[in-house]
Amino acid sequence: MKKCEKLKQQFISDSRLTQYKNIDEYFQNLKLCKQYYIPLSIIEIALRNSLNKFFSYKVDFDWLRSDSFIQDRSKKKIETAIKVLISENKNIHQDNILAELSFGFFVVFFKQPYQQYLRYNDLKQIFPNLPSSKEKKINRHFVFTKLNNIRLFRNKVFHHDKIISKKEYQNMMDEIYEVLSYFDQKIVNITKDLNK
Repeated sequence: MKKCEKLKQQFISDSRLTQYKNIDEYFQNLKLCKQYYIPLSIIEIALRNSLNKFFSYKVDFDWLRSDSFIQDRSKKKIETAIKVLISENKNIHQDNILAELSFGFFVVFFKQPYQQYLRYNDLKQIFPNLPSSKEKKINRHFVFTKLNNIRLFRNKVFHHDKIISKKEYQNMMDEIYEVLSYFDQKIVNITKDLNK
């Protein structure tokens, strides 16, 4: 327990701890965040790669540099990613650029400006296991809402914010696995195995 006190005094700010009952709850929160790391990483990679495959076919192989397709805000993020690659002496090619872009970058494609590219049949290309639109009212907005909710939660987890005892995060693992199942049930099974 003395080690915890020393850690608290030296390295954890009081402002960070104000949202917790005590240091034990803070540590419980860290452990809970750890449980989400693998599923959140896999959903991010699956979305990135599935969108890349889809847009390479639907828009252009070099869709990241398509002026007629990419909105200005996203162009700036791509430019920043390229600068990072240059600073790290890495090759400037599609896979490296994609790897530098955030989860939020990819979620944006499900917003209204890209709706002409994401009708239900297009969504089925990105998410081959997406339920029938007859089963649920599934459209671009439905997918955006799910992904954006996961994105907001992901940011909490990856920035070590409090998720413990928050009702709005109670079913997040189910949401993550639901969206992963839209790609493929095998991805869900692999993720669950990895996360044991």
